[in-house]
Order: sequence, then C-alpha cells, then structure tokens
Amino acid sequence: MNAFKENITSADFWLRLIYTLLFAVAWQVVEVLLAAILVLQIVFRLFTGEPNGQLAGFGNSLSQYAWQMGRYVTGAAEEKPWPFMEWPDENAEWQPRPPQEPVTVDPAYAAPVPPAAPVVPDTHAPVADVTPPPTVVEPVEPVVEAAPEAPTVTPAEPVVSDEVIVPEPPVLRPEDEIDDTDATPGDGSRLKS
Repeated sequence: MNAFKENITSADFWLRLIYTLLFAVAWQVVEVLLAAILVLQIVFRLFTGEPNGQLAGFGNSLSQYAWQMGRYVTGAAEEKPWPFMEWPDENAEWQPRPPQEPVTVDPAYAAPVPPAAPVVPDTHAPVADVTPPPTVVEPVEPVVEAAPEAPTVTPAEPVVSDEVIVPEPPVLRPEDEIDDTDATPGDGSRLKS
C-alpha cells in the first residue's frame, strides 16, 4: 500500500502518464498517415508499375517512429521518441535482438541438491500374496462360410509397342448374378449359389 501512495504522489508517474497519453494520440495520427501512404503507393503502382521512392522512405521512417512510440507507451522502453530524440532515418532497418545464449551452470558452483528421503514401506498391514484364479474360456468353433465363386477371367490380346509385347491386364467379368427374392441388402445372399 505504501508503494501505491508513493507512486500516486510521484511527479514521475504523472509525467509519464501525460507523455503516454500524448504519444497515444500521436499514434492515431501516424496510423492515418500510414494508411494515406498505402493508398498513394497503390496509385503509383497502378500508373508507373513501381512504388514511389520518397513515399517508401517516409513510410519506413514513420513505421520506425510508430515502433518507438509503441515501445514507450507499453513500457518496453524508457526512451521517449521524437521530439525527444532524433527522427528515424528513412533508410533505417529493423535491428532484431541477437539470440540469447543458453544458460550453462558450472557443476563446481552449482547449489547442492538435498538427498532424497528414503521410502519406508508400511509394515503395519500384512500383504497377502493372492493370485486370482485363471479364467476358463470355452473353445469357439470356427464358422465356415461358402466361398463365393471366382469371376471368369478372359485373357486379352497382347499390345505390341516398339517391338516389345506388353500383355494387357485380364478383364474380370462377374458371372450372371443370381437374384434372390428373399434377399435383403447386406445379408450376402447375392454371393450365395
């Protein structure tokens, strides 16, 4: 509670809040300007086939400025953007942070690991070695179904191409289907002889 009282009465807190609100308004202006640049670049591409270099440079510096404002208002950076620092260059490029190296720990300086407590079995309740009786399974007789008749295979004439004889695959033709008046779909009655 003391930190809250100190922060609410701090001039730094209120000054930061005012700057944050001003940059939030400036963000809206930058957003409209970037949208206007987008429309103008589309028009330039329509008539000339390429973007305008001056607009592209201004759009680049404007997007860098928006990036700086975003970092300030979200608290990711303490540096206030333009007019408190130099306007970003139109040829500026994003500079990503270098990847951080993995943290390694020297075993000689590592904190000691406390030994694990031994597990003591509970000896108060006796454990009975009871094995369940084996389950008896009745043998199942296999069901033999009548095999369907094989379709008639008619050999085809070989096809000759570049003096190499390539036989065509056989054509399978089912024998006449037996219509069963008592047939229902899926009962396999069409397969019975």
